[in-house]
Amino acid sequence: MEPTPAGVSPVRGSAENQAPARRGQTLDLTISDLAFGGKALAKIGGFVVFVENALPGDRVLATVYRKRRQYAEARAVEILAPSLSRVPARCDHVPICGGCRFQDFDYPEQLRHKQRQVEDCLAHLGRLRVPSRPILPATSLFHYRNKMEYSFGRDGDRLTLGLHRRGLFDKPFDLERCHIATPISSEIVAFVRDFAQREALPPYDLRRHTGLLRFLVVREGIRTGQVMVNIVASEPHPALERLAAALRGAFPSVASVVLNLTRRKAQVALGEEERVLEGQPTILERFGGLTFEISSNSFFQTNTEQAERLLDSALEALALTGTERVLDVYSGTGTFTLPIAMRSAEAIGIESSEIAVRDAERNAERNGIKNARFWRGEAMEVLRDRLDWGGRDALGPPGRPDIHAVLVDPPRAGLHPGVVTRLIQLGAPRLVYISCNPSTLGRDLALLCESRFALEWIQPIDMFPHTPHIECVAALKRAG
Repeated sequence: MEPTPAGVSPVRGSAENQAPARRGQTLDLTISDLAFGGKALAKIGGFVVFVENALPGDRVLATVYRKRRQYAEARAVEILAPSLSRVPARCDHVPICGGCRFQDFDYPEQLRHKQRQVEDCLAHLGRLRVPSRPILPATSLFHYRNKMEYSFGRDGDRLTLGLHRRGLFDKPFDLERCHIATPISSEIVAFVRDFAQREALPPYDLRRHTGLLRFLVVREGIRTGQVMVNIVASEPHPALERLAAALRGAFPSVASVVLNLTRRKAQVALGEEERVLEGQPTILERFGGLTFEISSNSFFQTNTEQAERLLDSALEALALTGTERVLDVYSGTGTFTLPIAMRSAEAIGIESSEIAVRDAERNAERNGIKNARFWRGEAMEVLRDRLDWGGRDALGPPGRPDIHAVLVDPPRAGLHPGVVTRLIQLGAPRLVYISCNPSTLGRDLALLCESRFALEWIQPIDMFPHTPHIECVAALKRAG
């Protein structure tokens, strides 16, 4: 056995009789697994240690920075023996970046762990034993994101522009090149950073709430090549108009430069007021056989290629024949609503964002789709107030609206309990659940399948290689 390095507590991950770790203690650990969310996992007897900056199969020195009753959190400070699943990372920023932390993890192993985590969440949280289909791997492992959000900051007296350091909300580092963003995105970051430094434009200070520049958001239509640059600032400034003109001159594919103004203290890249500085207010993207206009603050799937595979799985689960009336709950800009409308009698999108509804209606008109409509409001309230629960016009039993299929695509927090109740009461023959969080998916499926629905299959889809995130499509049918 290798000797324990000087100053390190002789605690092994396989020991059955060791006392739990202490805060500040440095441990010699063998990583056995990945926990949900991406942290590595080691055990000291039955005591769990979650370890940052480590991979399954690594033997590491890790220093404990947080101790709880049943677990501890530690940070790897040295790799004593690397995992056989480690591979060279393309990106030089991997050691500090909070983004794609698994670039040095063999991709087939990434997929294996994601698949198992989906199945574990279904079994433990949903009490469901339906095996998931094999995960659909990404078609592109790099340069797959069509949208990236960068933060301005300060390093001493120097303005910085890039991504956040891992675990730090106020310390962005200067990005040289991001390997999951499109190449032009990194070029625009360098151009804007140089311009802002020459003009001595002040970055926003998150503690004092002073300064000008807050975020830079770059979006690209993967199928059209059109690029939008969104500058988020605290107030207007003449230099930003010069920056917009310079961007259009330097990058012919930049079709839109917009300024979003926000005086809110919250660290969110959304403006209270938007101004078009150069070009058009929107860019175009082709998706699912349709053309979509995308505005600066509207939601659009960030991996175009994999989103189409997500759509294909959802359409398979809906099993539309052309005669159905379909609800799309949390419909966004109509990314799924409009392809559904092309295959059904009517599609109704439910969305709380006024901007997203406006974009969805414009996209329906652009594509000549007349059998789609959108109801704005919170999902629970719209389901309660806009559907005919009296059964006056329903083809089904009294008290059940005439809805043949439902698609839900909620945020990471999952479905509101009131929405779950309404979906159970509605009892549509088919329900399709698109999820970006297997834990809340498992929780919600348990409720839906208690009395009304039966789960047919789960399709995991890897939308975001080199990250712990995983999307799923769940196909349910009305039971009985």
